[in-house]
Amino acid sequence: MVSIFAVDLGTSMTAVALPLLLIRDYGATLAAGLTLAIRVVPNIAVGPIVGRLLARRDPRRIAMLSSLLSALFAALIPVCGALWQIQILTLGIGLTAMLAGPARFVLRPAVVSEGDERRGNGLLMAAQRVSTLTGPPLVGVIVAVGWPLWGAFLLEAASALVAVVMMLQVPPLPPAPDKEAEATGDNGRGMFRTAYVTSTRALLRVISDDAFIRGATLTSFSYVLAVTLGRMMLIVMGAQHYSGISGFYGWMLAAMGVGGLCGSLLIGRFKRSSTGVLYVAVMLIEAVGWLSLPWLPNFSAAMAVMSTIGTMESAGYVLYYAEVQIRIPRAHMGYFYAACIPVVDACVFLGSAFGARLAGASVSAAAVIVASVMGVPMLLTARWYFTPPGDVSETVSMRDGAKSAEKREEREA
Repeated sequence: MVSIFAVDLGTSMTAVALPLLLIRDYGATLAAGLTLAIRVVPNIAVGPIVGRLLARRDPRRIAMLSSLLSALFAALIPVCGALWQIQILTLGIGLTAMLAGPARFVLRPAVVSEGDERRGNGLLMAAQRVSTLTGPPLVGVIVAVGWPLWGAFLLEAASALVAVVMMLQVPPLPPAPDKEAEATGDNGRGMFRTAYVTSTRALLRVISDDAFIRGATLTSFSYVLAVTLGRMMLIVMGAQHYSGISGFYGWMLAAMGVGGLCGSLLIGRFKRSSTGVLYVAVMLIEAVGWLSLPWLPNFSAAMAVMSTIGTMESAGYVLYYAEVQIRIPRAHMGYFYAACIPVVDACVFLGSAFGARLAGASVSAAAVIVASVMGVPMLLTARWYFTPPGDVSETVSMRDGAKSAEKREEREA
């Protein structure tokens, strides 16, 4: 939890400090915008190769290495004298993030006990939400008191080092038999080609054999696109409908973050409730929330709705991660995340590129589109969330790497 908090704290600070630095030193130019976008390019382009690494290496070591490199790249940003230097370092940070995200996802079963997946993933999600609530205000304090902006990058480097120290307390996770690579004919040569093939094959196998994972994974792409479009819509709403409210967008994200913290902590209490019912309900409630935003009477109502949206968002993520941990064995998990995350990043890129133009044309139409992109796929796949685990599912003891055949037989029965 502390490691995740530290990593996301640094990331959230850089997400605020880097645009401020670029605009201050280089202006609001296309080159500055590309510098921000370049961070997600590595994951979109070569993210699937991470699955092969996670299947054959201890993900704890990969997470630690990525944090060390991230600390180095962030600490070097303040000494850059040219934009191309910042772009190279930003690309490097993107490469470390490409490794860190899937590695920490794969490590979750090593620290979350069987039967406690919902509560455990809720606590880990809460750590993420606290960090994203803390990072931007810290940058604001640095700017407000007149401290140099480079202090934010040094704080990110320090937080990455804290993450490394905390990862030493996490039990190692020995490599599992790489059955996916063996089935694909991966003999160690042609790493990039075979890694792409293997990650894609593992993703297709998982979603074909387990209806819940199939539905949740496919709708996660449309969901992320919808949320990204929604955030762009909030920026336009702040300029058009709430121009008298200073920092409207920041207030909306803060309300969403507070709601997210509550949702991640509360969802673990619904241990006896059907995961399918909860998952469909939180997603549809969130879609209604986005739809209502342009027609709300005042700023207070918008804050309340955004808090509800944040609660539903975090609850949905916790349910998804818990089911992935339950239903997908260790040998598939790294490949699964390595194949999914690049597609998610591509959806973020699309939403960021077209969201502002869409909302600028009509905020009301944008709200309808956001709600439709989020809600309609959920309704179309609703019945999938009530099915038991498929053939690919097996309960795996991540502490000793042994399979639990008894529980698998109980689920199949």
